[in-house]
Amino acid sequence: MSNKPIPKTTPETEYFWSGCAAGELRLQHCRSCGHVQYPARKLCSGCFAQDVEWRRASGRGKVRSWSVVVAPGAPGFESEVPFVSVLVALDEGPTMLSVLRDCAPEAVEFGQAVTVIFEQRDESVYVPYFKPLIGE
Repeated sequence: MSNKPIPKTTPETEYFWSGCAAGELRLQHCRSCGHVQYPARKLCSGCFAQDVEWRRASGRGKVRSWSVVVAPGAPGFESEVPFVSVLVALDEGPTMLSVLRDCAPEAVEFGQAVTVIFEQRDESVYVPYFKPLIGE
């Protein structure tokens, strides 16, 4: 297990975090307008309808932007630096902030194909990270 902070689960995010524990990246989809959103909300951020449902996402995306972190910003991350903080444009539409694993900071590229992986933080909490998608 990790000594990193444990994300707090709320009623809106419970299905997201249970999906991570099951090895699935889940996103909200609006049944009224088709908008896909992340992070979770009670309402659709596209049309404000209360008709959102959860669906399994592909877990794939492309690097939109990145930054190399050289100083830990919170306790528990001291052994991680340097690491690559990335904005991933998910194939389904939303952009997700995460960390890129299995990739040297100097090897990151704009538009690089990535796929989600999950890191266990405690008995029931898994956090989504990304790694390069080889051959794409």
